[in-house]
Amino acid sequence: MDWLYEEIWGNELWRYLLVLALIGLAVFVGMVVKFFLKRWSAREEVSGHAIMASGLMAIAESSIFLCFSIGQNLAFDLTPFPEGVDSFQEVASDLITLMAITRLAWQLIRIPEAWMRVIASRDGSTLNSMIAPMVRNSLRAVVVVLALLQGIQIISNQDFTTILAGLGVGAAALALASQQSVSNFFGAIVLFVNRPFDMGDRIVYAGSDGTVEEVGIMCTKQRSLEGHLVTIPNGKLSGDVIRNISKRPNLRQIHNFTITYDTPPAKIRRAVEIVQELLDNHEGMHESLPPKVFFNEMKADSLNIFCIFWYHPVDWWAFNAFNQSLLLSVFERFAEEGIDFAFPSQTVYLAGDKRRPLQVDDINLKGLPPEVQEMMKKDDGATPST
Repeated sequence: MDWLYEEIWGNELWRYLLVLALIGLAVFVGMVVKFFLKRWSAREEVSGHAIMASGLMAIAESSIFLCFSIGQNLAFDLTPFPEGVDSFQEVASDLITLMAITRLAWQLIRIPEAWMRVIASRDGSTLNSMIAPMVRNSLRAVVVVLALLQGIQIISNQDFTTILAGLGVGAAALALASQQSVSNFFGAIVLFVNRPFDMGDRIVYAGSDGTVEEVGIMCTKQRSLEGHLVTIPNGKLSGDVIRNISKRPNLRQIHNFTITYDTPPAKIRRAVEIVQELLDNHEGMHESLPPKVFFNEMKADSLNIFCIFWYHPVDWWAFNAFNQSLLLSVFERFAEEGIDFAFPSQTVYLAGDKRRPLQVDDINLKGLPPEVQEMMKKDDGATPST
């Protein structure tokens, strides 16, 4: 067994074998820990403890690397190395430890993500469900940046202040270049706090009408009614007027049924009654908003019957089907009652019409040709005024 005492880099061979054994034992312990933590996490998940389950799963996924890091630190502490090799081993060991801690922090982000998903499932908001991936990605970015800074410090053996001072100029230039990105990021936060819409809501913004498909860190994606995908920066969206069509409590419809001026008063009343009958306890009516029907105006060319009703719930296609049925019924019932619809028109009185004689007594005919004046005198017996 003399070969175990052969020296390599100032250490006997058995020391290196001990290092491998300790690291192997640490990895085995990590595998055992991972196995039991995963089973524990599964039981918590079944019990409905999502946050606890996520925390256990995060530790389970990091356990092997963590145990490997602890094992290599213990093993290398028992094994002295020559000066040149010792400094390299120390840096490598610190980097391995940093990566293990970074992986653990990366996995622990599952906990706030699970917590936010629980909140989203409680209030039923689809927009809240989008916060979880946003927070997850943001926290992961922070973990990566901090890990990189720590890694630079380990390799360069410099203080954080020195490193940050060296990065200061670059950071200032980056900040100037990313002003819009920062604005969009905080715009996303404002949207999630105020919640002016949920996923799938139909909104109108800057003339664009469509449904919300995705809310990201930088932009919101909307599918327009024409089928186009519209990308809106969150910074602009959060600071402007948003019309949420989906949040309407009802759909309102106004009709103006115009009938002719020669309609007798009895038929005018009957026209109002017909529309009232058709809207009495109509489909989609809410008891707090009954329909209204009035004969409300005498227009230049028609008599106007005003009608307004509200439809619940907000179902666009069902609303249109009911509105079509109402209009067809109005046409049919008016036709049965002999009530004529009016259209933009004007009445012209002709000379010689015995039912509607044209009175020209007070009309100044001085500027008309003599033959026209004579013809009008014969037709109506009128004497032109001068």
